[in-house]
Amino acid sequence: MEKVSQKNLYARFKKNIIENSLIEEESELILACSGGPDSVCLFHLLERLSKEIKFSFIVAHYNHKVRGEEANADELFVRKLSEKYNREFLRGEPKGTREIKSEEDARKLRYDFLQRASEGRGKLKIFIAHNKDDQAETLLLNLIRGAGIRGLRSMRTVNGNLVRPLLFAEKNEIVDYLKQNKIKYRIDKSNNSLVYTRNIMRHNIIPLLRQLNPKVATALSRTADLAALSDDFIRREAQLSLEKILKENKKKIFIEKKSFTTLSPAIQLEIIRLLAEKNGFAHDLTSGQVDEVVQMINKNFGKKHKIIAGKLKFELIGGRIILSRNKF
Repeated sequence: MEKVSQKNLYARFKKNIIENSLIEEESELILACSGGPDSVCLFHLLERLSKEIKFSFIVAHYNHKVRGEEANADELFVRKLSEKYNREFLRGEPKGTREIKSEEDARKLRYDFLQRASEGRGKLKIFIAHNKDDQAETLLLNLIRGAGIRGLRSMRTVNGNLVRPLLFAEKNEIVDYLKQNKIKYRIDKSNNSLVYTRNIMRHNIIPLLRQLNPKVATALSRTADLAALSDDFIRREAQLSLEKILKENKKKIFIEKKSFTTLSPAIQLEIIRLLAEKNGFAHDLTSGQVDEVVQMINKNFGKKHKIIAGKLKFELIGGRIILSRNKF
C-alpha cells in the first residue's frame, strides 16, 4: 500500500478531479506516459483513484527513436508498468525515416499519435502530466517570444479533449511523492542538455528567479490564470462584436471599415483571429500577422491587402474589409 506524501498530493489530486469533473464514472481515458517522473506519478495517482471512482485508462507511449537504446528502454519500462497493473498499452513511433529536427517536430508527432489513439476509441480524453513548473516555463518562453495574452495563458487544465490534472502541483512535490512511495521512473538525459531552449529556461533562468521569489512557479501560474480570464473575456466580446458587423453575400464575406475601426484595439485583433479560425487558418496565424492586418485596416495609405500563410486574403476596397481565399 502506498504511503501518503507529506503534502498529501493524492488528496489534492482527487479533489481537483472531482471539483472540476475531469473523470466521469464508468469512463475510459488515455494516459500519455513517457516513463519520466511526472507521467509515472500520474499513472500511480490514476491507478489509486480508479479504486475509488470506477473508470479505466489506456497507457499510450510515443517512441521518438532519437535516443537509441535509451528510448527503447523507456518504452519497455512503460510497457512493463502497464502489464503489471493490467492496463492496455499503445505505442507509436515516426513512420519511415522521418527526421525529427526540433522540439516542436517531436511534440507534433507525439500529439498527433495521441489524437489518433483517442479518435480510434470515440474521442477519449487524453491525460497529460504537465505540472506547475511546466506552466511557468511555458509562460516565460511565450513571453520572450513576444506572445500576447493568449500566449501568456499558457496551458489549461482542460483544452478540448486534453486534460492536465497536475497543473496545481510543483515538480518537487511530484518527485517527493515518488520517493516516499518508492516508485521507480526513467530519466531522459536529454532533459539536461542546454541545446534545447526549454532546458535553458528550466535549469538556468527559473533557478535565478527562485532566488528572487521562492514561489515563482506559483506566481507565474497565477499570471497564466489571470491571462486566461482576460483572454476569455476579450474573445467573448469580440465574438459579439463580430456577429453585429459581419456581412455576407453569395460571393464574399466583408465588414464595413468604419464599424471595425471604432472598436477597441484588443477587440480588433481578436476579430482577425476569429475570422482566420472560421476559415480554417487558426494554426497558420502569428501575432505579427494579426498586427499587420489590423495596421493595414487602420491606415489610410499604403498597401491595401494582406495575405496570411499564402492562403487567406484581407483586402480594403471601397471602405470595406473583404475576406477571401487567396488564388494561387
